[in-house]
Amino acid sequence: MSIYFRQFGRLAAILLLTTGVTVAAAQDDLRDTLFTQTDEALKAANDARANILAPKSYAEAAKSYRSAEDKLQRGRSIDSIKSDLDDAAKALRHAVDATRLANVTLTSAIQARDDAEAANAESFAAAQWREAEEKFASAARRLEDGNVNSAKSRARDAEELFRNAELGAIKANYLDETRRLIKQAKETRVDRYAPKTLAKAEALLNQAESALTTDRYDTDEPRSLARQAKYEVKHAMYLARELKPVRDRDVSLEEFALANEAPIVSIAGSLDLVAELDEGFDAPTKAIIGRVEELQKESYELSERRSQIFTLEDELQRLEKELGIQSNRLAAQEAQRRKFRQIESTFNTDEAQILTQGQNILIRPIGLVFASGSAQIETEYFSLLRKVQDAIRVFPDSHIVVEGHTDSFGGDATNLVLSQARAEAVRKYLLANMRDLPATDVESVGYGESRPVANNETVEGRAKNRRIDVVIRPKTSVQTANTN
Repeated sequence: MSIYFRQFGRLAAILLLTTGVTVAAAQDDLRDTLFTQTDEALKAANDARANILAPKSYAEAAKSYRSAEDKLQRGRSIDSIKSDLDDAAKALRHAVDATRLANVTLTSAIQARDDAEAANAESFAAAQWREAEEKFASAARRLEDGNVNSAKSRARDAEELFRNAELGAIKANYLDETRRLIKQAKETRVDRYAPKTLAKAEALLNQAESALTTDRYDTDEPRSLARQAKYEVKHAMYLARELKPVRDRDVSLEEFALANEAPIVSIAGSLDLVAELDEGFDAPTKAIIGRVEELQKESYELSERRSQIFTLEDELQRLEKELGIQSNRLAAQEAQRRKFRQIESTFNTDEAQILTQGQNILIRPIGLVFASGSAQIETEYFSLLRKVQDAIRVFPDSHIVVEGHTDSFGGDATNLVLSQARAEAVRKYLLANMRDLPATDVESVGYGESRPVANNETVEGRAKNRRIDVVIRPKTSVQTANTN
């Protein structure tokens, strides 16, 4: 993770600790109205690394920002909050301006810092890193105060310290660790199973040490060589673990080959492809690359469409402001987005997928699994369904549809009955555990195998098709549909 986003995250953590309590929905709406411009200024400052290159102005901005948050929590006057936010935005803009001068004046020190960070000096040469950071921050503050000569002098000291930290990190993280791993590999006779890979690691390590000795300040090449050496020795140790059972005849050559085919079969399945390996890896590899390229293109086109939508929304918002129109629509959209993010944060990625269908929210609890042919919910999934309940409560005035789906294996009629039974089991569970949810607001529907979301020709695809979907529909849209 880059330093920009780490620092942005740290500031966010400070703000959360400052507020101390969860704000009410009304405060959220007010915050969105008041803080939007300052938040944009904060993002611009973080993107410019103002926390590093203009620490004095950035600290002033953070102080005013925290004060505004505190006043919002305590219900202070809007004017007072706006005053703090104006001060914060002004300081942030000043900080961004200061970064431009810093990027020109402190160029060598900044590059040395980036190189030290890339070598993970903060972890592997902590004392040297802290000393360099302090010296660099001092240089940046002097530059903000207009003392260019003093800033340059301190920056030269910081550059030297960062280079020392980088060198120390390279030696600790790569050279020393790689030596230890090579020694361990030889003791465990890795050279019996992966001699070429282990020899490659030793050669790369020697090249890295030689490069560091030749030019102590040019660390780019030795860092790359050392990283490769560490990778190769770990690669050799992995190969030894895999090949030892084959050499010892605990695993047959056929079993070994099939095991190595499994990853590409799994990758293809996740992309809705069938990996046929009767003629080797070439055909499925080309198919996978082709599908990935298609997805990349679709992702780019989707990004472009989103950009166009945001541009149109900005233009509409500008026109509404010029006309003096209060935008209930934009407020409603923002509230919907906030609720969607709240539901997303409720689940882990292996528990559920959260999707939108127009005004509807679809919760797909992928972590919920039924035994073959059964509609009984096992107790191990109760915690996941409690999260589904929490998500439903985010949209209190809604109609809930629990959908059951199966893969294509088995008879159509059997699958339809099974999918309905599973959907109904989830519906009954929700009603039994949500006393405030009227039974008329929840329905269950079984679709059997008629609505696949993935390829039924693969194991992974069939697993995706065997699912429960919980659809949250605003009652207004349900009533409109019924009227039509």
